[in-house]
Amino acid sequence: MGGRCSRFSLCWFTSHLKPSVLESSELENGGKSDKNLWPSFTEFSLDQLKTATCGFSSDNIVSEHGEKAPNVVYKGKLDNGRLVAVKRFNKLAWPDSRQFLEEARSVGTLRSERLANLIGCCCEGDERLLVAEFMAHETLA
Repeated sequence: MGGRCSRFSLCWFTSHLKPSVLESSELENGGKSDKNLWPSFTEFSLDQLKTATCGFSSDNIVSEHGEKAPNVVYKGKLDNGRLVAVKRFNKLAWPDSRQFLEEARSVGTLRSERLANLIGCCCEGDERLLVAEFMAHETLA
């Protein structure tokens, strides 16, 4: 990233959260703490993320915002049962797929107990999606 700021924000969940989607508990992740259980950064397929979010169902939207780069965040569940947040960008937000992947991988190497860690991305065709830990109890705000 060469000294310039990444377009990815470590706190990429803000504003307009829907409480009905955010009501969940540790029981949804098997009653276990997620600390140290997340895999290394993964490139997901679009089909995997469609399945995780029930086809990007409006029922799973937890946040919608962004005037310069409109995006939507969905609650999802991976095949292994892990809850995730999937951020789907407007098609024009990231025209350069190589830059998107480089920045996603770079931010994906960072880990913190206090933030929703970026665990993967998807870059297929015009689609640009980020996948992060899902933080229950309205902590996405």
